[in-house]
Amino acid sequence: MSRLISAPFFSAHPVFDRAEYAAAVGRDPSDKVVTAMLAQHLQAGNIKRVARGVFASVPKHADARKWSVDRFLAASRLRRGAVIAYHSALELHGSAYTEGYEVQVIAPGEPGVLEAAGFSCRFIKPRRGFARRDGDLKDGVMVVDRMGLDVRVTTVERTIADLFDRYELAGGTEELFNSLDLVARVDAAALVRHMRALGNAAAAGALGYWLEREQSRLGVPETALKALHAIAPRQARYALGAKPGEGRTAKGWNVILPVDVVERRFEGL
Repeated sequence: MSRLISAPFFSAHPVFDRAEYAAAVGRDPSDKVVTAMLAQHLQAGNIKRVARGVFASVPKHADARKWSVDRFLAASRLRRGAVIAYHSALELHGSAYTEGYEVQVIAPGEPGVLEAAGFSCRFIKPRRGFARRDGDLKDGVMVVDRMGLDVRVTTVERTIADLFDRYELAGGTEELFNSLDLVARVDAAALVRHMRALGNAAAAGALGYWLEREQSRLGVPETALKALHAIAPRQARYALGAKPGEGRTAKGWNVILPVDVVERRFEGL
């Protein structure tokens, strides 16, 4: 009987949390009957646990022990209000040079890493511009369909700005610039807007250097470069992990970048 009641819900919810399941079967989330029903489905292999209180539906005839959960969809359900971001957003947008095991999520609550079924999830504290009312998407966040469910992810432009701000979350400068080569188009005005909101002058200078270098390929207008010049450092500053004595100056942008970035030594460049 439990399978008959739950089957339609499992079909429509490849990933779900306890509260969603409880609502579907007409129970309070704290009801012990919900615990018993979930335990029954776990034992039967109808579902598998992703993390505490979050589950994935297992397709009929699939082996729950071998079934791979969609890590982006699962990570988006680990905390309310989660937004897939940084390198993970590049992956969702098809612009990541390599795939990662870790899924990076901007979400309310304490930052940290959670080991889940088949992936790890890094929770990152929201920066200015991500505070939002429930259900109200802010500038720089969009919704994509993932197995029939909505997943929030930063836009390409917000993702790029965020990664210049925190390049280490791209997996380093080599992965960042190899991935940027895969970006086919950008809204330069949106890039400037997001970088201005972040308030990181060194990152703005590094972003401006990259946009100027890719100006022809991406069709970047002069107005965008001028706007970034206005928020770039007034005096030379190190950016993207460049170390004293080992960097190269990005001409015209008042930033000192790693030698590999300026001399384009990476595999994909």
